[in-house]
Amino acid sequence: MHQISDKMDLHVFNPEHDIAFAFNRRHLTMPHAAQELRMNLGWIPALWASDGDAVLVDDIPYAVKAALRCQRKADVLFVSWDDLSKLPIDHVNPWGWDLTLRTSLVEHGVAEQLLPTEDNLQEIRQRSSRVSTIPAISFLRDGLQEQTCGHARYHESLDTLLDTLAAWQRVVLKAPWSSSGRGVRYVDGEMNPSVKGWAQRVIQQQGGVMVEPYYNKVKDFGMEFFIHENGEVEYAGLSLFHTVNNVYTGNLLASEEEKRKFLDKWIPASLTDMVIDRIRTFIPTLLHPHYAGPFGIDMMVVARHDQQGYLLHPCVEINLRRTMGHVALALTPPEGHAQQLMSIEHKVNYFLKITTAD
Repeated sequence: MHQISDKMDLHVFNPEHDIAFAFNRRHLTMPHAAQELRMNLGWIPALWASDGDAVLVDDIPYAVKAALRCQRKADVLFVSWDDLSKLPIDHVNPWGWDLTLRTSLVEHGVAEQLLPTEDNLQEIRQRSSRVSTIPAISFLRDGLQEQTCGHARYHESLDTLLDTLAAWQRVVLKAPWSSSGRGVRYVDGEMNPSVKGWAQRVIQQQGGVMVEPYYNKVKDFGMEFFIHENGEVEYAGLSLFHTVNNVYTGNLLASEEEKRKFLDKWIPASLTDMVIDRIRTFIPTLLHPHYAGPFGIDMMVVARHDQQGYLLHPCVEINLRRTMGHVALALTPPEGHAQQLMSIEHKVNYFLKITTAD
C-alpha cells in the first residue's frame, strides 16, 4: 500500500500542451485524439518520478496496469483530478506549462502559489514561439557556417512572405505555435490558394508566419536539456527519433555512447560538443528567469547540395516542455543490453511499445 508523504511532487502528462499554447485560452475543448492520448498515457511520468510522488491520471486502474507492464521504476501514487485538493502537493511538474493547464489545476484545488502566474505563462509562451529559433540559429552557427545550415524568417504580412518565397523557391511555412506537424506547410515555387489562405489565417490569428528553406533531410535528432532555477543548463542526452510527415513515430533506446557513434557517421563529435556548449550559453539569455524545467532542441542532418558530405541544422525547433526524447532517456537500457526502439502505437488505445532494435 502506498504511503502518502507529508509533501509530494505532482506530475502531469498534458500532451495537448502545444495546442493549448496555440489557442492561449483558460478553457479549451481538446481534440478527441489528444484526450485519448492523455487518458491512455497519463501514467508515463512514473518513468521519471521519484518515490512518493503523485501522478495525475484520468483512469487510475488503467494507469496502474499500464505502468506495471512497462516496469515503472518509482513507487508513485496515481491520483485523479478530484484527489488534488486533498493532497500535500509541494511542487508541480507538468509535461509543459500553459494557461489551460494552470486554470484546470486551480479549479481543482491546487494552490496558486505552486503555479506560474498568468503573466509568467505569457512570457514562457512568447519564448516558446518558433520565432525564438531565429536568434538561436544565428548564435549556434556563428563561425560554423561551413559545417552547418539553417535560416529562418518571420513575416507579419503575406507580401513580405511572398518576397522570401520568390528568393528561396522551396520553403517550409510554419505557424509560430502548433503541434505534431499540423502547423506546417510545404511550398515549391508558388503558393496554391489553399496554402495562401492558411498562411493568411495564421498571420491574422498568431501575428505572423515562419518561413524556412526546404532542406534535404537525412536524419532527425534532438538534444535534451534541463534549465534550473539559477539559469544553469544541464545536458541530459541525445534523442534519435523518427518522424513521418512531421509526426513523431519513435525513438532509439541506447546508451549515450552508442547514440554518439551513430550520429558520428554524419556529424563530427567535435561539432556536436561545440553545439551542446553553445546551447548551454545561449538558452539562459532566452529563458532565465522566466522558465525552469525540461526542454529539447530538435535538429537534423542535411545532405549538402553537391552530395559531398553533410551539414548540421542545429535548431529546427525549441520545445519548452518535456519531450519524447526525455521519455526515451528515462528508458535507456542498462550498459551492455541490446538497443531498443520506443514507439507510441494505437490499436484500441494508445500504448507505449518497446521492442528490441534489429
